Amino acid sequence: MITKEDYVSFKTAKLLKEKGFDVYVRSYYEKYKTKEEPCIYESPWNWNISSLRYSAPTLQMAMKWLREVHKIGVFPTTYSIMRGDDVVYVYDAIIINLSDHTLMTEELELEKDSYEESTEAAIKYCLENLI
Repeated sequence: MITKEDYVSFKTAKLLKEKGFDVYVRSYYEKYKTKEEPCIYESPWNWNISSLRYSAPTLQMAMKWLREVHKIGVFPTTYSIMRGDDVVYVYDAIIINLSDHTLMTEELELEKDSYEESTEAAIKYCLENLI
């Protein structure tokens, strides 16, 4: 069963294609069908070679590509804050240049409600601002 949170969004898949993502994956989005869940094929393929499809990697595959190709490390983080009388867990991310181990951005202050949301936002930030 597909869990849509495990895959990059349609918009992030388009950004990945623009930035040269060329990894073979089993999942893809179709250009004119902006479904929330990717289509799954039985064999891995580089869907980005098609003008009508976008490869839809998992969040982990996108982070691996950023690490290996662009030397950018995306590290989702969790912390707790007080909201009224309740303790709430908030998800954020740290982005590091793996070549020299420096922060590539100050805190993003994503404050997302899940690990997957913060990871997606950090990947999108890298694609839009660092590559």
